[in-house]
Amino acid sequence: MQKTFLLILIFLFSIGQSISQNSTEELIQKLENTSDKKKQLEILDDITKILVKKNSKKKLTYLNKYVFLAKELKLYDAAAQKSRSIIQHYTNQGKLDSTKYIVDKMLTDKDKFTKKITEAHLLLKRASYFFNTDQYEKAILDYNTSGDIFLKEKDTLYTADARYFAGQVYNEIDDFLNAVKYYEKAYQLYDIVGDKDYKNIVISELSALYSKNGFHDKSLIERKKNLKNAKKGRNYKFIGFAYGDLAKSYSENKNYELMNRYIDSTTFCLDSMKYKSEKNLVKLFINNLRIDYSLEKKDVKSAEIYLKKCKEIARKTSAQNYFLNNLLPYEAKIFFLKNQYAKAETVLKKVLSLKENEGKDKLIKLAEKEIAEVYAAKNNYKKAFTHLEAYLKLDKKSNNLVKNNTFLYYQSQFETQRKDNEILKQEIAIKLLEKDKELVASKRKMFLVIFISIILALASILYFVWKRGKLKRKALAKKLAKNKKSLEEFTNQLLEKRRVQELLTKEIERLNEEIGEINSSEDIQNLTSVKILTNEDWYTFKEKFINVYPSFFREIKQKGYSLTKAEERLLALEKLFLDTNQIASMLAISNDSVTKSRSRLRKKINAPKGISILNYLEAS
Repeated sequence: MQKTFLLILIFLFSIGQSISQNSTEELIQKLENTSDKKKQLEILDDITKILVKKNSKKKLTYLNKYVFLAKELKLYDAAAQKSRSIIQHYTNQGKLDSTKYIVDKMLTDKDKFTKKITEAHLLLKRASYFFNTDQYEKAILDYNTSGDIFLKEKDTLYTADARYFAGQVYNEIDDFLNAVKYYEKAYQLYDIVGDKDYKNIVISELSALYSKNGFHDKSLIERKKNLKNAKKGRNYKFIGFAYGDLAKSYSENKNYELMNRYIDSTTFCLDSMKYKSEKNLVKLFINNLRIDYSLEKKDVKSAEIYLKKCKEIARKTSAQNYFLNNLLPYEAKIFFLKNQYAKAETVLKKVLSLKENEGKDKLIKLAEKEIAEVYAAKNNYKKAFTHLEAYLKLDKKSNNLVKNNTFLYYQSQFETQRKDNEILKQEIAIKLLEKDKELVASKRKMFLVIFISIILALASILYFVWKRGKLKRKALAKKLAKNKKSLEEFTNQLLEKRRVQELLTKEIERLNEEIGEINSSEDIQNLTSVKILTNEDWYTFKEKFINVYPSFFREIKQKGYSLTKAEERLLALEKLFLDTNQIASMLAISNDSVTKSRSRLRKKINAPKGISILNYLEAS
């Protein structure tokens, strides 16, 4: 992958929740009022976290204060850890020399670090500086050193990062074999930690690497694998990119039917993508493919439409110059097909002015070819030949590189296989020798094993007989204990019944002596002793009645009878088996009134004559 693509990834980020200004100011005030340096460091830690999240202009001031105080307290690991935020700040601003200065300054204290991993993080940052300043050997050294430390410290995620970044350096310097090797290592490590996003990124770059070096079939396999992984993770950003990569593969193979099918699939994913930046990258990508397709078909009008769309999208990105420069050959080709040779020449000269910029070889090669065609169309064969020669030179260079990488790859595969075969042969020979030794030794041991086996068998039989007898004895003892407990419980129940029976007998005798034989309980007797003359009396009576017969009124109401309070009173007294005189006395009315009340109630509930109203209600 080109370094420029790394820069494109920078703007694919999410913004966390903002912390209020008041919170920061309160912490700063607290810092000023604190004299204890350890507490000051804790407060500075909180302040810097907030300011870094907010990307505040004050963050550098307080980050530097933290680093200075941490060093003063001899907490060098903490100082180095916090310095990484300062390094990232300068990296984002493109102040690479400042990042290198801070890393080197922090590494002067590496002997004072209590954790080896602290050094690894700083080396990772310095390697990034070397990579971006084209110091590739130093970048590889730092990436490998940091990766080895992370691996030793069992930090798999950062080990994966170090291997992945090293793979990018090898890719940049066209070291195909090492690029593949490190990408594959990174993929395996990301798989171990379950980082699905970076797994997809690595596969995407690996497939592009295969494609660049002519391994189109392998590229296609990796891209299909990438799509499968992306679908499992339900990440529409990576699903969209995976579809786009497959569309590119089929475009390179001139299979435009499948290319268009995958472009449609890519477009379908756009609505599900979360960020506009992601959508813009995908839109730009698929419109580039559509320009390729239109130019292949000599459909200039469609190519112009897609080029216009690409320019509009490119201007919305944070890397618009990069994308606009890559669109220049398309613009020149359209001018050429429209016979506007002067305009095509102007655009292509602009492309050729990018020669000194890194990562532009493919773009320059294309421009050299197209400008040669322009000069040929203008009958300027001298300039046409000059640029054609430059194109052929670049083409030969890239072809030789592809051929060399192809040869080295297959040689590596062959040597690996041959080495594996040699190792396998040696392992088989060693195993055969070991088997011979084992056979001799096994004969000596055979009789001993048989003898020991017989002894063990006899011991096992004896143990089994003893164990079985023990289990039987245990089961019998358990059953005996259970039966004994059951007998004790039953005996206790009989004793308890007898005690209750005696208590009841005594209670009945006492009640008979006090108020004569009755069929009701003490609660019923309490009820009959109350004269219901007022509402308060009735409520008290009703409460006591419900204590004895809690469901009496509820069941009558559930049967659909709507009774008056007077009718409820009459039924309640009937339930207590009071006669007419007693009811009249309780209600302070005449006997005739009681009789009339019964008659009205009987008619209301349609109870036939000769049957007790109470019995009728309870039976209905």
